[in-house]
Amino acid sequence: MKFLKITSMALMCVVLFGCDNSNKVKTPDKADLTKLQDLVISEAKKVLPAKVDSNTSLVDIFKDNDVINYRYTINVSKDSLQIPETEKMTTESLKKVYCSNNQQIKEFRDAFPNGAVHSYYINDEKIFSVTLTPASCNTN
Repeated sequence: MKFLKITSMALMCVVLFGCDNSNKVKTPDKADLTKLQDLVISEAKKVLPAKVDSNTSLVDIFKDNDVINYRYTINVSKDSLQIPETEKMTTESLKKVYCSNNQQIKEFRDAFPNGAVHSYYINDEKIFSVTLTPASCNTN
């Protein structure tokens, strides 16, 4: 499903905006972490809203308690969306990207140590959310 591939790409785009701190070896302190998070989010917001696919747009990115939050809108009727199947496929796709061994993804997880939440809405009604944390990568 193209929706899932593009959703994963949206996550990767955010990573590419501000997480290239590969020369940094030590774990950043809270002030550095906050600055890095703010940089990632401010750069990502410059391209919002971003079309994910023909029916989905990424409309907001924000942080809360070291968690990055993505808000997507889906432009289809709730009845036409197979919610359980879409949620399962989206979760698997996002987890595959989030838990990859790519260095930039690892830095992204370090920048947002409490994880990422992807929330999907139709007409301002939350349809489902996918929550990923570093611990998600230790489960099958």
